Order: sequence, then structure tokens, then C-alpha cells
Amino acid sequence: MILPVLTMVIAMQDTTKVWSNPTTDIKLTYPSAWSLKKDKYIDELKFKVGDKDVRVELTGIEMNFPASHWQEVVREINSNNDRSVLRQWEEEFLGVPLVLTRVRDISTSEPEIVITGLLMSRRNLKFMYRLYAPEGVIQEAETQWSQVLMSADSVSGKLPSEQLPEGTEQGNSNVTVNTQNPGKVQVIQPKTEAPKEIKRGSVRLPLDAERGTFIYLPEGWELKGSVLSNGSIQLQLSEGIGDERLAKSNWLKQCGSALDQLSKVTGRVEPEASWTQSGFKGSYLERRGTSGDQELVQWVAYGWSAGYFYSVSWWGSELDLKNDRDKLVELRNLLAIAPE
Repeated sequence: MILPVLTMVIAMQDTTKVWSNPTTDIKLTYPSAWSLKKDKYIDELKFKVGDKDVRVELTGIEMNFPASHWQEVVREINSNNDRSVLRQWEEEFLGVPLVLTRVRDISTSEPEIVITGLLMSRRNLKFMYRLYAPEGVIQEAETQWSQVLMSADSVSGKLPSEQLPEGTEQGNSNVTVNTQNPGKVQVIQPKTEAPKEIKRGSVRLPLDAERGTFIYLPEGWELKGSVLSNGSIQLQLSEGIGDERLAKSNWLKQCGSALDQLSKVTGRVEPEASWTQSGFKGSYLERRGTSGDQELVQWVAYGWSAGYFYSVSWWGSELDLKNDRDKLVELRNLLAIAPE
């Protein structure tokens, strides 16, 4: 009887595969008929329900604020993008809350249901998934995904409610590099730990009356519309609410806007994400290039914390950057957005 049992076990193993992410400390078993696409920030599982395509994004997000605030941020993001938030709720999963949101999106060719789940583990990088399915097959798609989700386990062997030993966790250390005319790329190692004491700029100004948010700036800076200025330096401000991925996306759009203005990129510096004194996590891009016979430098920084993000964009010559750099660095270190 041993041989048939072994044959059956091997057959079962051949029908499934394992997805694993040590940084979120989660692994899953999924049908081998599903396809897996791995990317820098997001892995994607794809499968079919009938003739309809269904996909699940698997990623991690650094988040250290309450689930209630996360749900508020998700609700506002979807409402601002004309998507209907159908339900928000919590379930217990692997001993910790799984925070869920169900959304209906009619901007696609046929109405789509999106279900987002965030596992409230004691990890720096929390596991998050998004299930996308056409409305007509969402019930079956959710059933199939739930069966996969039930196979979830930790990579470390510790429960999500347990703290990992110090030094064993790793954040997302990927560096996004635009390969179009990249020039010379310099990678700078980040400060990986959040500051123990938060220090914000001393200038506190109203930012959004409806959200009740304020912006904090260093002494001498002011905000007029979407322009930050200290008299001699001006930067374009873009801000909003959302997760860290949205903050990076907003930043990359501002960074990419320069490529049409530069005929040639001669170099760029792009450090990995790190913490600022104000408790925001982000990075900056310093891109050099030419436009005609003029040499230009683009400096774009972003920060994200507790669902709020910003990016600031500056243009100038090499001499301008030399004169303005200290003020730009100070602005990045002390700029903050908060509801207080």
C-alpha cells in the first residue's frame, strides 16, 4: 500500500506550486495551472473562471497605523476615483486581523470587483493582496482564491502576531531604475530605521480644509497654491493620501516628466528609500541632462507616512543646485503632512 500512497502524494505535488515572500513572511500554495509573474514590487497570479481573466496582486506595505485609519484611507482613495466601496470588514486570519475592502469599479470595459486584504501582522512589511475579477464571476473567483489563501503560512515558522528576532526582517530594498537614457546611476545605502524622535518644520500651514490636514515646513518657507517657496527657491508640490505604492507612483510620474524636456540624460542619483527626521519614508531623484546647449538638473523628492504622501519637484543648473542643496535637503528632512 506504500507505493500507491507515494504516487498519490507526488501527483498532488505536481498540481500545485508555492509562492513565497520572506519580507512579508508569507507563503501560499496555488494550482500549477495558474500563472505567476514576479516583479520588483508586486507579484501577480492569474487564472481563469470560464473565459474570464482573474488576477491577484501580492505585495507588501509598510504600515504602522491602526486598521481603522487604513480603511479610511482606502475608502477615500476609491471614492476620489469614482469607485463604489461596497463593504469594509475584518476577519481573523493566522491569529491576527485581516482587513478587507470590497470595491466596484465601472471604469473598465466591464464592471469589475476588487477585493483588498491587508494582514495586520507584527512585521515591518505587511502582506497585502488585491483580487480583481469581472463582476459576473466574482463569486467563483473569490471561492478559488479563498482556497489558496487558506493554505497560507509564515515563512519563518512564527505566527504573524509574534515579533521576528531583531535583524531578521528585511524591508523592500528594491531600487526603481528608469532604463530610458539612464546615464550613470549611483545607488546610496539608506537609513533603514525610523527616527526615535520626530522633528517637523516649525512653520505649520493649513493644507486641505476638507481633510483637516496641515503641512509642516522649515522656517522661511511658504505655500501658495501648489508652489513651495522660501523667496529664492521654488518647488512644485504634489500631495495626497494612499499607500506607499501610490506615493512612489506619484513620485515616478513627476520624475518621468523630465524625460521629454531633456534631449540627453547624462547621469542620475537615486538612493533607496530611507526615513527623514519628520518620520516620513521616501527618496529623491537627482537627474542631470542637456536640453539643447543648456545643462540642467532635476531634483524630485517624495515622502510617505501614515497614509499621507508628498512629492516636491525642482529644476535648475548645476550652480543652482550647489547653492540650493542645503535648503532642499533641509526641506526634505523636515517636511511633513499630518491631521494635527
